[in-house]
Amino acid sequence: MIDAMRIAIFGAVMALGLALVGSGPTWAVTLKDVDTYLTGAALVEGTDKPVAPFKGQVVVVTFFASWCPPCRNEFKHLNHLIERIGEDRVTVIGINQFEAWGGKKNPARMARFLADTKPQFALIEGTEALRVAFGDIERIPSVVVIGIDGNEAWRFVHERGSSKTHATISDLTSALTAAGVSLASQ
Repeated sequence: MIDAMRIAIFGAVMALGLALVGSGPTWAVTLKDVDTYLTGAALVEGTDKPVAPFKGQVVVVTFFASWCPPCRNEFKHLNHLIERIGEDRVTVIGINQFEAWGGKKNPARMARFLADTKPQFALIEGTEALRVAFGDIERIPSVVVIGIDGNEAWRFVHERGSSKTHATISDLTSALTAAGVSLASQ
């Protein structure tokens, strides 16, 4: 009797797990979401590059904070992506989320981060609405790529304990290809 109950419970748990895995992501972001939440957003202090119009372009959105070591590495790859692909074909936007994690912002730390990473893209202040709109972002760095068709094409989230800490130029160019950017001439 106990074995039959264990088998039934195991079967129910497995069925639920398969149903959840098969249901796919529920957080897919669209260009309309990007338009709605990023238009008019406040720029990060110490930056002056505004969010550029992105109609008909792939949009890459990264969530970062100045205290995040993997974010520094990712910014190098994002800058390289812009240099390689061009701002006329891809818009990159950094959202400064969780900057005050641990209790307070540190303007000097942000200034060092900006001086070290030299972002070639717009940086805006994160809000709770942005965090939720992009799928309840809880970890950084997190990257979302919106394709030319206006739909989410790729997502990277730095998972706790993972050996992969940030999106690389290889990841990003593959994501752009999937999002509709032809890299043949690059």
